[in-house]
Amino acid sequence: MRCNQLPDDWHVLQIGNIGKVVTGNTPPKVDQQNYGSDVPWVSPFDMGTGKYVTRTRNSLSVEGSKLARIVPAGSVLVTCIASIGKNAIASRAMCTNQQINTVVVDARHCNEYTYYCIEQHGVPLLQKYAGRTAVPIVSKGLFEQLELPFPKSKAEQQKIAAILTAVDDRLDVIARQIEATQTLKQGLMQTLFSRGIGTQDTNGHWVPHTEFKETELGKIPAEWTLTTLGSVCDGALQTGPFGSQLHASEYQDEGIPVLMPKDLERCRAKLATAARISPVRAEELSKHKVFIGDLLFSRRGDVARFALIDEESEGALCGTGCLKARPTAAHSSPFLAQLLQLDVVRVWLEQNAVGQTMPNMNTGILSSLPLVMPVNRREQDEIARILESVDSKVQALVIKQSHFARLKRGLMQKLLTGEWRVRT
Repeated sequence: MRCNQLPDDWHVLQIGNIGKVVTGNTPPKVDQQNYGSDVPWVSPFDMGTGKYVTRTRNSLSVEGSKLARIVPAGSVLVTCIASIGKNAIASRAMCTNQQINTVVVDARHCNEYTYYCIEQHGVPLLQKYAGRTAVPIVSKGLFEQLELPFPKSKAEQQKIAAILTAVDDRLDVIARQIEATQTLKQGLMQTLFSRGIGTQDTNGHWVPHTEFKETELGKIPAEWTLTTLGSVCDGALQTGPFGSQLHASEYQDEGIPVLMPKDLERCRAKLATAARISPVRAEELSKHKVFIGDLLFSRRGDVARFALIDEESEGALCGTGCLKARPTAAHSSPFLAQLLQLDVVRVWLEQNAVGQTMPNMNTGILSSLPLVMPVNRREQDEIARILESVDSKVQALVIKQSHFARLKRGLMQKLLTGEWRVRT
């Protein structure tokens, strides 16, 4: 950023003038006495999940830390080899490996402002300077020359950092809420798919199951059945159109969505990313049209990826890279969509896929996917309702998280350039 684009009481500083830059090191591994549990030793793996590094996979002994160059709490860590541009703040005295350059910010500057400024302005430059080599790298010398916009007043730096920290704190709270809600759902799934809900008495009250049996998918109520996806769909499984039936040249910006594996996200179809074809061409391929309750599966790559077709995605086409399954009326598609999220189902799909370079699925294999089903449709619907209510809570939190992430990006753009000023 040029100086004439900044307020008069701001200036551009090289990172080397903000504090001391320290490159990490790896103590000799032949001497195991260098390693222990005394001093955290940061690698890029430990960064990228939050503002602060609080825990590390590996630690050093006191002797090992002397060889790896210890940096004080509050230092700003930036990856400059391979995983270019990850940055974080050391929550305590730490060491880093040689992939990380650390800015030990001096007393004239705010370390948290430095962190946010590197995130906003420094990371794109680092990625540009690293180039597209097999192992991207930014040397310490080049890193020290990286220029960042700074208010001359440390108080203004601190106020800007405080505003952005408040948004980050809110994002952290939401992330923990999402994690807790997802953990709750995992527990509910284990209970509901092993013990069920029960049967309804004449008053409509649920009476728990009392007898159970073992299956290849685990313990289930004795009244439930072990079946397959092929049976649940009465054989109605179908591959999307082959490449010879639908060419890439036929895709256009508007028209009928054609769903591919990349468009199957969070168990739903994401129309915003889907390629499209003309309505006339879609009608010619109408056998591949999807309806509410259909299940689409990825045919290659992540073969456990799937989506339940809802009102929004109804009328789209099953694409070349997908398989379509249509459960019969006796089976609840929302129940199946929840069941398919079980780890044991995902593992089965991955283990039974064919192909060494890239896993592939076909209708024959998919038809034999083992499933457990309550005989009573009402029990299927009730289990789906309970789990979908938790999904709705997660989705509401994800939307809130996206809102605050957009707010943070907007604030960083304005505050870290001096376009918006803060009172100190």
